[in-house]
Amino acid sequence: MPSCLFVALPVLLWSTHVLAAPRVEKDVGEGPLRLEVEAENTGARPIHIGPGVSTTLLFDTDIQQDQVSLESRAQFARVSTGSSVLVLVPSSELQQGETLKLSIPFKDAGSALPARLSLTLVVDSGSVDRHVEVYRRARSAESYRQEVQQLRTELERLRQERGSPAGGAREQSVFRGLLLSTTDFPGITVQRGTKGVFECLDRCSLLIEKGSTYSSGIRRAVKLSLRAADKKPWTIGRAVLVDRQGKKWEALPPAQSGPISAEAAATLALEFEMNNLELGAYQLNVSDVDGKRTMQWKGFTFP
Repeated sequence: MPSCLFVALPVLLWSTHVLAAPRVEKDVGEGPLRLEVEAENTGARPIHIGPGVSTTLLFDTDIQQDQVSLESRAQFARVSTGSSVLVLVPSSELQQGETLKLSIPFKDAGSALPARLSLTLVVDSGSVDRHVEVYRRARSAESYRQEVQQLRTELERLRQERGSPAGGAREQSVFRGLLLSTTDFPGITVQRGTKGVFECLDRCSLLIEKGSTYSSGIRRAVKLSLRAADKKPWTIGRAVLVDRQGKKWEALPPAQSGPISAEAAATLALEFEMNNLELGAYQLNVSDVDGKRTMQWKGFTFP
């Protein structure tokens, strides 16, 4: 496992906790929980689940979907499996503090890698692990680079909020926080139906299921429910609005409810400070945290 990143970037990785095998690492803020599978996986910190809230586990190798063992499975409103994903939605029948066992076998059990992952689930509605990334193989340097970039983005967001005028940080946090904390699409909605409204300009790697735009003073916000057409999940690292004259407005660090995958949609909230707002439609450009994948849509207007 590359250790040089932890030496070179101790400040950025101050929030990383290394526990008994398998190691569990929690991002700053609302990033995914990262879990590394090792031969002995007793001692992993429990995964927190909550009634009515989805917990999505993404694996770097295929799992045996039909052999996943989940204690009290009947008390879950939804259990969905894919080749490398597991989505759990507990029902209200589960009680706060209740613990359950989860066992996930991997497909290539004959390899030198661990054949199975055993986890403990704890019902904790106040602190749900919404997204868990499971690394069975040794994490690459690129994987750590992505994590560092996410930490940089979060630290930059905190720096901007602390440097804002009195009340500014709270206003930014509340505006985006409101969009992420509700399952509805509140506020002044330009279009609730997205068919024919937001049109992708190239290959549609991200599919918009719902979309809304909002205005508040000089602030503009976009809330999107997105599902990936690619196999690799998306985490948005940058977003830019472009008007008809080519003028650009870069978003504050994007807020995302979790990785956007083909199996599980995620909510993306973007916030912009825009003086002299032009009438008409805007183009929205987004890129992932690596900067290697991009998407462009047109048709965004604001109330």
